[in-house]
Amino acid sequence: MNKVAIVTGGVCDLSQAIIDEYDISVAPFRIFFGDEVYRTWHNEKSTISLEEFCSKLATTTKDNFPKTSIPSPGEIAIAFEEALKKADSVIGIFLSAAMSGIVQAAQNAAKTKFPDKDITVFDSKHTMSGTGIQALEAAKMAKAGKSKEEILSRLESINPRVRTIFVMNDLNYLYKGGRIGRAKKLLGSAFNVIPSVHLKDGIMNPLKTFKGNKTLSENLNAFSAKIMEQCETNDVIITHINHHEITRKMYKTMKETNGNGVEIHYTEASPIMGVYTGPKAICISYIGNFDENWLAK
Repeated sequence: MNKVAIVTGGVCDLSQAIIDEYDISVAPFRIFFGDEVYRTWHNEKSTISLEEFCSKLATTTKDNFPKTSIPSPGEIAIAFEEALKKADSVIGIFLSAAMSGIVQAAQNAAKTKFPDKDITVFDSKHTMSGTGIQALEAAKMAKAGKSKEEILSRLESINPRVRTIFVMNDLNYLYKGGRIGRAKKLLGSAFNVIPSVHLKDGIMNPLKTFKGNKTLSENLNAFSAKIMEQCETNDVIITHINHHEITRKMYKTMKETNGNGVEIHYTEASPIMGVYTGPKAICISYIGNFDENWLAK
């Protein structure tokens, strides 16, 4: 039995292979299209495929605009129960408390349903693969036999340097979902301008804008090489929705400039990300230094 088991939520955007290799337990998030409910555990396990999600998204109205919901108390409890079968101590790493109630819900579940168990809930202050990359780092340490105290110390140390950057066609989906204000939304509303945002202090904040896909691709390629210089851990995550060409080039650039043996995880995103970003988006997560000017070639 391991000393520590890791639990996270359905916005982690980790692959099934990672979940299996590091024995991570996941509480599913829910997607609502009106009265229809779907569950997502990670980018490779969902009751609605990314293709089906994008197809439904194209037909939405203001009455059935998709929404997300945190796992139910029972689903959180199931994830904790699963983790407690593997280890005496559990660390739950969840979506930013500034964006969601999952941290509070997990703390309540730990207190009420497992009062005599050693469960600690950690606020990732990120979403999607920004949460997942922290869960992965913790799970690697757990598999290596590190103590709960060592893992939590590491999480506290790296958290300020976790980078989660989104690029999307516009900010309407963030605005409609209440995750970015109207004034910030307008920054990305100009014709043929592609906005980017990042997580700062647990919430979405605007970054650069790009004039068309050609400029976007050139700038993200240059940024990809910079990431490989600055990455402080062994993992970088690129996920996307309907952005195959640009992300393939990013992945190629990262492989060509990877001099430190960093593992580059490149996959399609989960449907949950589409609720935030709409039907065309890129998410990049890594741990290390960041300067928004690196996004300008």
